Amino acid sequence: MVVDAGLPATLVLEVLLEVVAGVVSMLKIHTGEIFHLQAIYPILNGIGLIGLLVTGMSMSGLFNQKKRPNINN
Repeated sequence: MVVDAGLPATLVLEVLLEVVAGVVSMLKIHTGEIFHLQAIYPILNGIGLIGLLVTGMSMSGLFNQKKRPNINN
């Protein structure tokens, strides 16, 4: 009876350890910890924000310069 209960428990434990190892690896990739870029993340976020603001304003027509008709001529 001990053999029957021990084998499935061992298999379940091994599968759970593999899943946890996969989750930890994916989390390290997602957070950038694997590349050690945490020090420059605020700079990259700022550059991205400026890029989004500029493209959003250009799409809204804020930068369009319309030619005014010359009244003197």
